[in-house]
Amino acid sequence: MRRSAQRVVLITGLFLITVSLSFGQAAGGGLSFFFPESLVTGSGSGSVSKEAGLSTSIGFGDFLSVPVGFTYIKASGFMPYQETGDDDSLERMDNTIWYTADTFIPYLRLKAKVPLGPVYFEGFGGVAGAWIVAPQTFDGAVGRYYGSQKGTDYYYIFEKLETDISFGFGYQVGGTVGFTIDAISIGIEAIFTDLRAETTVSSSEYYEGIVDTSFTKQTDKFEESFTSRLRGLSIGLNGSYSF
Repeated sequence: MRRSAQRVVLITGLFLITVSLSFGQAAGGGLSFFFPESLVTGSGSGSVSKEAGLSTSIGFGDFLSVPVGFTYIKASGFMPYQETGDDDSLERMDNTIWYTADTFIPYLRLKAKVPLGPVYFEGFGGVAGAWIVAPQTFDGAVGRYYGSQKGTDYYYIFEKLETDISFGFGYQVGGTVGFTIDAISIGIEAIFTDLRAETTVSSSEYYEGIVDTSFTKQTDKFEESFTSRLRGLSIGLNGSYSF
């Protein structure tokens, strides 16, 4: 069911990008570096990742436009969260559980531009999705965390841990400062990203026990759910060409 939903969203996104390209007034791309919040604040783990993207936009006069596009990032810094109440607020579960995943981020934004001669300033914000592929989960951290929920020094050892992640969603806000030469624009861009996706980790074959003692193979299935969250700042260089 989740895979079908992901395919539908991907096809819809490609359709919107194709339509936007057909009627778009500008197209461009860029390369940036993504700094996960968990690394910047020292409250978890992760590493800096390269991010690349393509976009097109439809303009409404000289000051407003609607960019549509996507970026790809091998994001290293997804962290686990759980809901704390009815208001959908999230709280970090553990600082040692984190993982890396190939992530495609389609987005739709509203952008405002202030030109000052050849120099321009932009501010934008909008919604974004997260199609997360091939997550690399750290089994040891998962086993240690959920084991500790059962008792002191408890630990799970998984023969194979499966990670199922739904299509995620969130928002992006940012700004650009750059310059324009004829139809070409080049700018330095900063974007804050906050994405979340429902996640289930499971294993049919695993062992349970206390550290420094024997472990017993379990017959029931291990399954736990949480929210994966990717928050961080992208800083990079982008360019566009106006038709």
